[in-house]
Formats: sequence, structure tokens, C-alpha cells
Amino acid sequence: MSTDSDTDPYRVAEMSWQEIEAALERTSTLLLPVGSTEQHGHHLPLGVDVFMPEAIGERVAERSPALLAPPIWYGVSPHHTFKPGTFTVSTETFQRYVFGVCASAADWGIETVLLLNGHYLAQDPELEIVVRKLQEETDLTAFHVPLVNLFADVAAEIRTGEVSFHASEFETSIMLELFPELVDMDRAESVEPGDESLPLTDYDALGENKVGWALTAEDMAELTPTGNVGDPTVATEAKGETLVEAAVSNICLLVDEIEQRN
Repeated sequence: MSTDSDTDPYRVAEMSWQEIEAALERTSTLLLPVGSTEQHGHHLPLGVDVFMPEAIGERVAERSPALLAPPIWYGVSPHHTFKPGTFTVSTETFQRYVFGVCASAADWGIETVLLLNGHYLAQDPELEIVVRKLQEETDLTAFHVPLVNLFADVAAEIRTGEVSFHASEFETSIMLELFPELVDMDRAESVEPGDESLPLTDYDALGENKVGWALTAEDMAELTPTGNVGDPTVATEAKGETLVEAAVSNICLLVDEIEQRN
């Protein structure tokens, strides 16, 4: 339970129900980190896609009125099962689970939910559907917040690697800023994808990904021996600080406007 007398508690898992009841007097917005537990190369831990949105959500809740829910650790990751440690669930199970978590929060007073998606790109379709169902079937206002969209502009300005698709420049930089003790840069290796990507389907988080497509575990095994795609060796803590601040600032902008209108 939070003991900092200068800061209102915001981490739901550490609060009592009485503290939640009091917190609902100042905010009705919930930040829900949603990620997956999956391989991230030789140099990053399996929990990257949860560590990032949870830490970013924490920084948002320190600056803007919102509660921070316990994260969702398991996502839709069948394409990463070619390496041990990856967990995956079906699209249907994932959607029902996330919907249920959000709907239950509405029962005790939450009016707006932001799904902070750390497993961006791969998990975007599922969360877009969840948001639509929440809007149609509950009283909640819901938003899908893929982190890459929030920092894309600054990422394009500061990047030095040509490809950053998975566990590479962007994710590694963010982890160096947030959890440097979990990053082993001595084991980071650059893996450049081949030329088999079709037009509009670049292997890059900021690439020409204009059409929907997906990779299988077999595709990934052929694409990368290490698990990452792109060059994590060019990642730096300074880049991560810039990316994180862009994400936090943008989420705060949305949260503050939501709260002003409520």
C-alpha cells in the first residue's frame, strides 16, 4: 500500500477498497497496461511488452489524474513460440478477458479506460475490437493506446538504425531508460531481415506497413536466429528517455482532457 503522504495512491493492486472509493472522487480514468510474455532476443527479458506500458502508465499517473490497473501479462503471441518462454492465448480468449477486466472496473465507478498496448503492431487488431465492444456494450469510454503511435514522430527523428521491428532500437532504448538492470547489451546482436517483405509490409515499426499481415512462428524462425529483428546495438538510454517522455506526455494530454470533460 502506498505510504507517500505527498502523492495520492494510484496503483490499484496496492490500494484498499476504501482507498479506491476515495480515489474515485478525484478520477474515473483507468490505465490498463496490456502486453504479452514473449521472447525478445538474447539481450532483453520476456516481460518487455508489459514492463514498458506499466512503467509509462506509472509516470502518467504521477502527473495526471488516473488509476493504474495491474497489467495483463499474457497476449496473442503465436509467432514467438519458436523460442522458449513465450506464452500465447487465442484471439477470442484474449478479447473476452480484456473486455471482462474493463467491464468489471465499470461496475465500481470507472468511466474511461485506456488500454496501454506494449505489444503494439501484433496485438492492435484484437484491442481495436475490444474497444469497439466496450463502447457498444458498456457505459465505458475506451481507447486503444499503442505505444509506438505515441512516440513515432520522435522515433523517426532520433533513430540511427535502418530497421527496428522487434526487440531492437526502440524497445531496447526504452528498456535502457526504464529497466537498465534487465538489459544485457553485451549480448545484443543486429539481425537484418531479408528482402522477402512485400510492398506495404516492411519489417520495421515505422515502415510502410499499410496493409494487415501477420507472421507465423515458422516465419519468425526463418527471419531471425536470435529472436530480434533489427539492430539493438544502436539503442541508448538517451533515446529511450526521449521515447518514453513522448509517450507519457501524449497520454497525459488525453487523460487531462478526459478528466476536464467529466
